[in-house]
Amino acid sequence: MTTPHVLLPLPLRPSLAQHAAQILRDGLVRGWWQERLPGERDLSRQLHVSRPTLRAALDLLAAQGWVASAPRRARTIVKGKRATPRAAAPTVRLLVPFRLQEAPPLLFYWMDKLRALLPAAGCALEIHSGTRYYGRAPERDLARLTRQRPAAAWVLTRATEAMQWWFAAQRLPCVVAGSCYPAVPLPSVDFDYRAVARHAAHRLMARGHRRLALLIQTPELAGDHEAAQGFREACEGRNPAGVSIAVLRHAGTLPDVRRKLDVLLDSSPIPTGFFVLRATSALTVASELTRRGFRLPADMALISRDSDPFLGCFSPEIARYGCDPDLFARRLASMVIRLAHDRKAPRRHVRIIPEFIRGETLG
Repeated sequence: MTTPHVLLPLPLRPSLAQHAAQILRDGLVRGWWQERLPGERDLSRQLHVSRPTLRAALDLLAAQGWVASAPRRARTIVKGKRATPRAAAPTVRLLVPFRLQEAPPLLFYWMDKLRALLPAAGCALEIHSGTRYYGRAPERDLARLTRQRPAAAWVLTRATEAMQWWFAAQRLPCVVAGSCYPAVPLPSVDFDYRAVARHAAHRLMARGHRRLALLIQTPELAGDHEAAQGFREACEGRNPAGVSIAVLRHAGTLPDVRRKLDVLLDSSPIPTGFFVLRATSALTVASELTRRGFRLPADMALISRDSDPFLGCFSPEIARYGCDPDLFARRLASMVIRLAHDRKAPRRHVRIIPEFIRGETLG
């Protein structure tokens, strides 16, 4: 089982050791730790400081009487400085399938915002990463995790259908950071990808494109299913006899996208309007079409469902939908805080409408 860690605010510069010591003091006051501090390796990683800087911060705490040091052991919290049990913050545990340094920008941004919002509301945020919770049969690992690490609320990111159904069956306090699969009775917060896809399809058809391509990266998430459904709804409702869709599923790697595009562009008639769900895949498609001699948007149009800063640096600038991570974090935090403190969460789905960024690849 992976070792969780409290998501702490990052210390400011200068006086890094002093700022780190202040953050640790705040954690002690809030009751994040009761007997001992975590080990130096965990704390230095959480605070993003070096081990010497962390040791200087711990020495400051020891000099001020907050902790006592022992050779080769974690620092013991001085009894008089320990928070009373009632002061201990309810713990919110967040599940992700990757290490923090591998998190996509949008997810990293809203997680960073949660790091500020939850402690301000009296909650401690811990993160658990591991692919074992995201497999086809995660029940045993999830049962062990939730038994050994109870939480006032769980937050599921990029959750598989098996994960969502397991948490629903166990009736654990849980919010999905994303979309739920059909019939899963969990509250969720996500961007309205179904509406986004309908809008993208109408934009492409309004510019005369009748052969459309929808590119979906596997494994598919619930939000991807929502997008695919919305795209089909728009095409079938507008002119089912004159519009066709080629659905292209790919692994997200450059070689696989190239292979799938080769097959697609060898078909007749070839698609002229592309809707790509992932930002990295949209960049690959744009560069590959350009490499093959197609002009954007003169020959083909391209819209990315997801946004990323690098899409604005591509020439021509890729049309996309901008998602506000700050708004997402605030909506998610509101639901999680209510769940952690009151054990009550609305059985509803919050959906946020992204902003369309026209770019230059639509025409």
